[in-house]
Amino acid sequence: MRLLAFLLLLTTGIIAQNLLPQPTKIESLNGEFIITNETNVLVSNPSVELKKYVSRFVERLQFKAGVYFPSIALRDTVTLNQITIVTQENIDSLFVGIDESYSITVTPEKIEINAANNIGAYRGMETLLQMIQVNENKSFVKAVKITDNPRFPWRGLLIDVGRHWIPAHIIKRNIDAMAAVKMNVLHLHLTEDQGFRIESKKFPKLHELGNDGNYFTQHEIQDIIKYAKERGIRVIPEFDIPGHTTSWLVGYPELASIQRNYEVATRFGIFKGSLNPTEESTYDFLDTLLTEMCQLFPDAYFHIGGDENNGMDWNENKKIQKFMQKNGLNDNNELQAYFNRRILEILHRNNKIMVGWDEIYTNDIPKSIVIQSWRGKESMFSSAKNGYPNILSNGYYLDKLENLESYYLNDPLPPTVELTPKQQKMILGGEATMWTEIVNEFNIESRIWPATLAVAERLWSQQENCDIDKFYKKAPSISLQLQEFGLTHLTFQDAGLKLISNNSQTQLWEPFIRSLEPVKGYRRHNFIRNTLKYSTTAALNRLPDLCFTESFVAFNFNKLAKTNCKDGHCKYRRDLMYWLANWAKSAENFQKISFLHPSLAEGHELALKVQELCELTWRKVNSPRELPEKDEERAKILIDEVENYKLDVRFAPIEGIKAIFN
Repeated sequence: MRLLAFLLLLTTGIIAQNLLPQPTKIESLNGEFIITNETNVLVSNPSVELKKYVSRFVERLQFKAGVYFPSIALRDTVTLNQITIVTQENIDSLFVGIDESYSITVTPEKIEINAANNIGAYRGMETLLQMIQVNENKSFVKAVKITDNPRFPWRGLLIDVGRHWIPAHIIKRNIDAMAAVKMNVLHLHLTEDQGFRIESKKFPKLHELGNDGNYFTQHEIQDIIKYAKERGIRVIPEFDIPGHTTSWLVGYPELASIQRNYEVATRFGIFKGSLNPTEESTYDFLDTLLTEMCQLFPDAYFHIGGDENNGMDWNENKKIQKFMQKNGLNDNNELQAYFNRRILEILHRNNKIMVGWDEIYTNDIPKSIVIQSWRGKESMFSSAKNGYPNILSNGYYLDKLENLESYYLNDPLPPTVELTPKQQKMILGGEATMWTEIVNEFNIESRIWPATLAVAERLWSQQENCDIDKFYKKAPSISLQLQEFGLTHLTFQDAGLKLISNNSQTQLWEPFIRSLEPVKGYRRHNFIRNTLKYSTTAALNRLPDLCFTESFVAFNFNKLAKTNCKDGHCKYRRDLMYWLANWAKSAENFQKISFLHPSLAEGHELALKVQELCELTWRKVNSPRELPEKDEERAKILIDEVENYKLDVRFAPIEGIKAIFN
């Protein structure tokens, strides 16, 4: 069966030349380079940093190729059967706009990676690792000439450790995955209403009282920064002020705009608590704290948040209102702009460039400030026209659990944009954002990956090289390869299902679960707030927590049905019928074990409907003219019921089934 065979190829990850991000230019040559135990690795200009990366590269190469190198040869003598890495200089400090270009030339005699510096060499080694092919006889790389460079200099991933704690070992393995797909900025959202997550030696009550006991020590942060730097990744801290500061006010209530008993938040949303922007003592405190943190984080950029400050406590404080009148501040936006200018002075003294969410944008702020857009591209384009650097996050919110296509098609600079070349350079790139209201350390990686692959390619690859169909063909393979770093984005589901089903034979009903996806956007957030009232301590063990963001099997089924079914008649009937029968049977098996756990019981009725719908659809595909009218009507009712089932999950193949019945 064509579809089944194709999916097996995707699952095993053996499709040739799955390169992600897609390089700028690929030129095929004749022959192939055979990797053997005698293959040598030669490094020119081997700095300490480059040696470390090459050592990891060789270890990974041996694992992928199934060979063993007796030693890592960092020599300057050219030999046969050699991988050579040539760089001109070593870059010790990371910065925006660093040259990350590289080239790879593969011939039957040798492989050569050329880069201007060690960072470009890192990117080239990652591409070469993706090029390795293996069969029962040999490990090899096809002869090719690749030249590559990034489209945008800022390609980031934000991880929110404030709402749900995400420990250092998980951060590190995601840094490895970022490097593998050429992302270069880790944005740590360190403070939230639900947690102040970093040690302060100047104000220890921030980390002692402002969280659930989980925070990074300064030593751990230094270790993360070093780990990221060794992989060519900058680390940007975010201290969100003046709102989202409930956790700050637990230990230091004198900073608050309104005096009340503050507790670390366990619910989610926008809270009233905010820093008082009119007291000099607030700025004295922030000067000391931010200076401490500026010294801890070496990067030139420092994020102050600035989003979602509702100003309710500012409105209630009479002293603040008098201050605004005295200083000619007409509203809370102008008061926050005053606050931002004071923070900017602190950061300037510490040689830092301010970054903030798009609420901080006003026409009178210095042109050096970087605006991170979460509310829309139009405001980003407007500020770019006025000469302000921008980073796009709108459309890259991973917590919205959109299909990968949504992230992939979100181009920071679409062809229709009306910006001059100079203004276009103000768009530095973008960041995928992983907010953690409904994510914890168990399932966070399934929300980051493979979705971030779409953002990684969009931000690195040239516009003309971004192809959504080709992306979907290679994304499953690359996603599998990321498991080498210990990511659990593909294994968490099976582990979770076994835990809540008393270690039942999940393979009998797992196809049904793998056809489900969490509802998209923030529909679940609203449902939770109104009904389930999720908190930071809630167990994320329901079916939507255990689903993959996108079902690749459902994607291929839907595509096959939409392109090959018309008026009830389908090509590739056996392929479609195989999956319909598989889902029907696994849904039936799920019903038999759904009593084992309340989270499984929630899906019992949905499984019942899916089973019946798949059985009717199987019959429709098998003999479209023989399906009785009453069954046609029943199928349409089931389509509506399945499509609108209120369980915070969706049966993803429903789109293909609708195409079959249309």
